[in-house]
Amino acid sequence: MNRKRIKYTPEQKLKMVMESLTYPDGIGAYCRSKGIRDAQIYKWKEQLQDRAKEVFEPRKKDTGDDAHYKAMLARKDEIISELAAENIDLKKKYGA
Repeated sequence: MNRKRIKYTPEQKLKMVMESLTYPDGIGAYCRSKGIRDAQIYKWKEQLQDRAKEVFEPRKKDTGDDAHYKAMLARKDEIISELAAENIDLKKKYGA
């Protein structure tokens, strides 16, 4: 019984788990109709349940990193402007 291993995409796994839950003859019958082991569906179902709570958790608030980086970029721009102006003044002064 050398069966070729099939790689399922996350979308396919989700679809199969959801279909198996509503299959009228039960998960075992659904798995037989799709040619997969019922243990695989139960494993995927458990993974889905473990990670489902993340969907409903509140999003994390901004940590302020964006503001910090924006301030750093603004300071960098100021320094570059000052150096460019100083460079122009020196070129005018020494005729380079």
